[in-house]
Amino acid sequence: MKFVSEIGVNHLGSEKIAIRYCKFLASTQTDSITMQIRESDFYDESISWKNELTKECYLKCAEIIRDSKKSFGLAVGDLDTAKYYEFLKPDFWKVLSWGIKNLSLLKFLVKSDCPVFVSTGISGMDEIISVAKKFGNKISFIHTQLSVNIDDVNLSAIATIREATGCQVSFGLHCDNFDVMGVSLTFKPESLFFYVKEKPDFDYPDGSYAIQLSNLDYTIGKINILAKSIGHGTKKSFVPKTLSTEEQRSLSNIRSGVRNIKTEIK
Repeated sequence: MKFVSEIGVNHLGSEKIAIRYCKFLASTQTDSITMQIRESDFYDESISWKNELTKECYLKCAEIIRDSKKSFGLAVGDLDTAKYYEFLKPDFWKVLSWGIKNLSLLKFLVKSDCPVFVSTGISGMDEIISVAKKFGNKISFIHTQLSVNIDDVNLSAIATIREATGCQVSFGLHCDNFDVMGVSLTFKPESLFFYVKEKPDFDYPDGSYAIQLSNLDYTIGKINILAKSIGHGTKKSFVPKTLSTEEQRSLSNIRSGVRNIKTEIK
């Protein structure tokens, strides 16, 4: 299982901040980092995070990420954007939720011979199965719900989508309770996708469900520990370990102490 940190537009339209994100993430335990590039009419400069970053900035970010031996991904939702930024040669693509309806986009990305992760945030099973029939194992899906409400997470859909399509399925966090990532392990997601942010007290576009950078390694470490509990699924006979001499002596002392206490009580 891989950990995929998504910057989204939490760089707030600042190239300096975007580069700072990449430099920080390069030193963490995350496996991959995505940068999101929206369609051209999104960047109307009405607010800071709707300012478009330059090609040079994306190239610099890609260089930082690759130099750290991590995978560089691009998250896109339309064909024109994918074609325009193909020169960045991402290691994988993420298709934003509405992009699942854009078959021309999916065909183009599949031809790149890079892994293609398709978000299912706005899709029902009929649409997901239809896309899987067209592209098979050339794509994988990301189960996510565009809601912070824990009642909407529906982790069981990870297994449902995998069984119905035969494709690998990842989990994308949009819930403000990060513990659901640990619970998702029981459904064996291919990867965990989650947004990241710098500050805890700033209103980011993808803020309430984003992991603070300073907490990222702790969060990944905790999930890796929990992953050990999943096991291989085969029930085998179990032989408890033999206590060492020191452990036996310690246990004997505890038992003696308990007996003495009982004697004094009597």
